[in-house]
Amino acid sequence: RAFTFGRPFSILAVDGPVLSLLYRVVGGGTRVMRDLRVGEVMDFLGPLGEGFAPPTEDRPAVLIGGGVGLPPVWAWYQAHGRPGDRAYFGARDGGDAPWELLDDHWRVSVDARVDVPAEREAWQGRVPDLVARDIPASDPTPRVVLACGPIPLLKAAAELAQARGWSCQVSLEEHMGCGYGACKGCVVPVRDAGQVRNATCCQEGPVFAGEDIDWARYGRHDFEVV
Repeated sequence: RAFTFGRPFSILAVDGPVLSLLYRVVGGGTRVMRDLRVGEVMDFLGPLGEGFAPPTEDRPAVLIGGGVGLPPVWAWYQAHGRPGDRAYFGARDGGDAPWELLDDHWRVSVDARVDVPAEREAWQGRVPDLVARDIPASDPTPRVVLACGPIPLLKAAAELAQARGWSCQVSLEEHMGCGYGACKGCVVPVRDAGQVRNATCCQEGPVFAGEDIDWARYGRHDFEVV
């Protein structure tokens, strides 16, 4: 089946010519993907935009993934993870968590403690609250937050980072209709030189500095697209 516009997905892993994706079946596009058979062909455009920056020597990472926003932070951790880094994942419940990807380095939080495997621990509450509990405000270590997930999670992660004096990078989950910045389907309001402008996720993102996002406008559907 052909679709007018593509569906954006983060890459979980690359092994030679094989790309691995993690997605939830929610609509026509993902249903088609679920029903694909070995040997069938799909068009692919990517990777697009800018990813998370490589690690810096003096700043341990705080990785935060929410739902299907796990792939970019999981991939970063697989490639760059160091002993001082902290990794967190949040889901609606245990049935929404890809436990096979979450080893003992990952702290898991759930909105409801349902379907959590008996051998695993899960904290009930928001991921940023768990981070704030694990890393006390008195800890002077400079850190960098790398986050991907729903808008409320990213906003809370950016606010926590700002309050702690940490740097923050957020990977935004936006529909990328064309992938070239022409359709304006993935615009995000960002602060730039004292002004707010529309940036395209497919070209300038999907990773932005958390402090650059205009969180008061982002997620609303009434800001002007120019």
